[in-house]
Amino acid sequence: MVLLVYEPTDYDAATPALVRRQVYGGPVTIAAIDSSADSTRPNNAAIQAAVDRWEAIAPAEFGHGATRNRAADACTTPLIVYLSQDAHPMGDGWLSALTAPLVGGAAVAAYGRQRPPGGDAEREATFGFLYPDEPEIKTKADIARLGLRAFHFSDVTSAFVADVLRRTRFPEDIPTFEDIGVAKRLLDDGHALAYVPDAVVEHGAAMAGRRLVRRYRQIGAVYEHLGIFSDLRRATGRGLLSQG
Repeated sequence: MVLLVYEPTDYDAATPALVRRQVYGGPVTIAAIDSSADSTRPNNAAIQAAVDRWEAIAPAEFGHGATRNRAADACTTPLIVYLSQDAHPMGDGWLSALTAPLVGGAAVAAYGRQRPPGGDAEREATFGFLYPDEPEIKTKADIARLGLRAFHFSDVTSAFVADVLRRTRFPEDIPTFEDIGVAKRLLDDGHALAYVPDAVVEHGAAMAGRRLVRRYRQIGAVYEHLGIFSDLRRATGRGLLSQG
């Protein structure tokens, strides 16, 4: 399991302990890649002491796609799980639920459900759309049915078949939304993705208005760059605005 660490708070430093509490039918190795400016601060040191493998890199070396690929290349287990440092598993069944579709062969990658801490209407509305109550197995054949949600994937809480991920790779030519990028690559290669609502984490800080607008503009630019809008038009005969 991989934690990407950057300037961790007290809340973030508690994440490894929540992973250790998981009820899982196999060994779990926690690896951390720390790109903080000062990786000797108390919260960084607490995470380092709590994980099995730890590596510090300069902040300038970090890239959302590149650093995740770096972790995948170093992985020696059949499955690789990514968890954001500020994503707290809710309950002790998160890891087993998240990896079950991979163990059973239903998918090569899976992502779990995110619940916002509360009090932010935008986060609650967005998460309510992106993370429904029912599980899903998605392939490229589902684009017409699911629209943009066919491509949704979040590496905040995610699992991959390691060999498949190493072949596919996170894209390194986009500044963010590398998780959507790798999902698009997997779908294009004919693989299935699993959404697992029982693998729940608490995650999602409130965003100020300007930051929120900037984020949605970035999403649109990345989707266009990846060819997602083109795929959507081909599958549905409609554009983005008709998705509602």
